[in-house]
Amino acid sequence: MDEQVIFTTNTSGTISSVHSFEQVNLRQCSTQSRNSCVQVGSKYLFVAQAQKALINVYNLSGSFKRESVEQRLPLPEILKCLEVVQNTGMQYDRIQGVAHNLPEFNLPYLLLGSTESGKLYIWELNSGSLLNVKPMAHYQSITKIKSILNGKYIITSGNDSRVILWQTVDLVSASNDDPKPICILHDHTLPVTDFQVSSSQGKFLSCTDTKLFTASQDATIRCYDLSLIGSKEKQETNGINGSIGKTPALLATFTTPYAIKSLVLDPADRACYIGTEDGCFTLNLFYKLKGNTVVNLLQSAGTNTIKKSRVFSLVQRSLVRGGENQDLDALYTMGQLVCDNLLNSNVSCLEISMDGTLLLVGDTEGKVSIAEIYSKQVIRTIQTLTTSQASVGAVTNLLVNPYRLGNDSQLFGEETKEKRSGNGNGHNSMKIPNLQRVIFDSKNKAHLHDIWYQIGEPETETDPDLALPLNNFEAYLEQIKSQESMFTHIGKISSDVRVVDNEVNTASSLDNNTAKDEEITELKANIEALTHAYKELRGMHEKLYEEHQQVLHKP
Repeated sequence: MDEQVIFTTNTSGTISSVHSFEQVNLRQCSTQSRNSCVQVGSKYLFVAQAQKALINVYNLSGSFKRESVEQRLPLPEILKCLEVVQNTGMQYDRIQGVAHNLPEFNLPYLLLGSTESGKLYIWELNSGSLLNVKPMAHYQSITKIKSILNGKYIITSGNDSRVILWQTVDLVSASNDDPKPICILHDHTLPVTDFQVSSSQGKFLSCTDTKLFTASQDATIRCYDLSLIGSKEKQETNGINGSIGKTPALLATFTTPYAIKSLVLDPADRACYIGTEDGCFTLNLFYKLKGNTVVNLLQSAGTNTIKKSRVFSLVQRSLVRGGENQDLDALYTMGQLVCDNLLNSNVSCLEISMDGTLLLVGDTEGKVSIAEIYSKQVIRTIQTLTTSQASVGAVTNLLVNPYRLGNDSQLFGEETKEKRSGNGNGHNSMKIPNLQRVIFDSKNKAHLHDIWYQIGEPETETDPDLALPLNNFEAYLEQIKSQESMFTHIGKISSDVRVVDNEVNTASSLDNNTAKDEEITELKANIEALTHAYKELRGMHEKLYEEHQQVLHKP
C-alpha cells in the first residue's frame, strides 16, 4: 500500500508518492485559491484554473496517462472551490481492498463549485446538467466545501466568518428553488480558513458523535457536536424563517497566538494539527496530565453546551516557563494547554497519511514537507520539477490518495487489456459531459433523461462467471434468464425456448405440451373414480340410517 500526493501551487501541479521518488508535473496547471482541486472518480483530477472560467481535467491513471490536460470544461464564471458528492452506496474502500473494482468510466453524483461572490453551483456530473444555483450561499467568497456522511450533508465556510450546513437533497430538489440551510454557525469574528469533520459517525449515517472543527483568522479553533443537526424544528435563526435544524452544540474553544491557516485531524480523532505562519503545532485531544491521567478535552458535551463549553489557551512548550519541569496540571487548571511545535515553516496546507504517522505540510515557498509525527523529523521534501527562476508560489491544494501496489510500482497504474477501449491506442473514448450554463428544468419533459451507471465490477479471481450489463450484455441476459427460471417453475414442468441460427426450436415445447395433456387426462379419470366411489358410500350410509330409524321406532 502506498499513498499518492497531489499538490498544486500558483503556477504548477505535481503528483508524487509518499514512499518513493516517482514524480510527474501537470502541465498548464495554475491555481489561485485553496480547495480548488478535487479528485473525481478513480482516475480524474479537476483543477479550477486561476483567472479563467475553466476546469482542467487530468487523467491520473490508465494506459493513456498523460501529464497534459485530458479535457477542458468551460464554466459560467471563475470558480474558487470545488467538491464532489459520491454516489449513494458507492464508497469504494481502496484501503481495505474490497473484491470489487471501479468501472473504467466512473463519475460521482454531484460537482459543487463556488465563486468569489459566494455563489454556489450544483451540477449533475454524469449528464452535465446544472441542477441549482444558490446566489447568496455566503455574503463573501466561499473558502471550502465538504460533503459528509456519504453525501447526506454539505458544509461550506466563507470569508464572511460563517460556517453553514446544508442538506444535499434540499440543494438538488426541483421543488426547492431557494434552499435553506439546516443551521448557520457564526461564532468566528474573522474569515473561516478551514474546517474538518471527525471520522466517527453513528448508525444509519447519523451524526451521533460526529464533531466539526473550524479554524479562523481570529486565532481560534472551535469544536461542535453535530448530533443535533438531524432533528428539524420550526424556529427562527438570524431572522430567517424556515425549517432549520438545531444549532450544533459548542464543545470547546481553543485560542492560539497566531492566525490559523490550515487544520487537519488525526484519522482516529486523537489529535488535530494546526498550521500557522509561525509553524505547525500539535494539539492532543486526549491531554495527558501527571500520573498518566488522560483528560478528554471534548467530553464536556451536553444539551446546553453554550454555557458549559470550555475555553483553552494553547501555549508553545518552548515558551513555557520552567520547560519540562513545569506543572502541566496547574496550567490545565488555568485553562492552558501545552502544545509541541512539529515544524517551523509558514504553513499554507496540511494533510495526514491514512495511518496517522506522517504529516504533509505545504508551505508558502511551494514545497511539501513529509514529517514523521512521533520523531518530529522531516523525512522528505517534495518540490515542483521546474527550471524556471520565478517563484512557483504557495501550495494551494494538497491531496493524499491511498492506492495498492500491483505488479508494477508505477505512479500511474496500468489498466488491463480488458478495460482498454477498442480504438487501438488505449484511449478512453468516453468524455466527461460539458457543464451546462442553464438551470435544469424538471417540468420540461424534453429535459428529462436517463443515466446508465455501473456501480462496480467484480475481480476475475473472485467471481469470473458474474456478468454485468456494460461488460457483456448478451451474457448478462442469459444469466438473468437462468436466475428467473428458478422462480417460475410450475411443478416439475419447465419449458425453454432457445434461438439457434435465428430459428425457434419448438420440439421441446411440443413434448412438454403433450406431457401436460396426458397428465390432465389422468387427473380427470382419477376425479371421476373418486366421485363414483363417493356416491356409492353415500348410498350405503343413507340405507343404514333408515334401518336405524326403523329399529328405534319399534314398540
